[in-house]
Amino acid sequence: MERLRAVRGAMDRNKSAGPLRGAGAVAVLADQLPSLAHRFGAPLAGNAARMLFDVLVTSVPLPRSALSLGGCPLRALYPMAPLARGQSLAVALTTYGGKVQVGLVADGKALPDLERLGRCAEDEVAELLALLPAP
Repeated sequence: MERLRAVRGAMDRNKSAGPLRGAGAVAVLADQLPSLAHRFGAPLAGNAARMLFDVLVTSVPLPRSALSLGGCPLRALYPMAPLARGQSLAVALTTYGGKVQVGLVADGKALPDLERLGRCAEDEVAELLALLPAP
């Protein structure tokens, strides 16, 4: 629970700092640049990204309505975020059918024990759920 509070506190501080501070400033700055700067700057920024971070965490929005594939209803959808060159891990989350699904993609050389990370994440979620009061 203490780890969850620490992460939540850091996220709240980042949000209150606003989009002009931290990683959010990149998107705001990019919106202010002319297209020529994007053309020449995008490859440089892409290469620099691996120096800034090697883990991507994202949420994948899905429609709230039930989905089907070939006439068969989908019971779960596991998102996948592609790795950029130099990134080690991508974590994607989505909600569908009242449940949260998590997709993990990793560079096998940088993170050879991805299954262990998945098991540890499941254990942590189970531990947090056990702290919730019974309905």
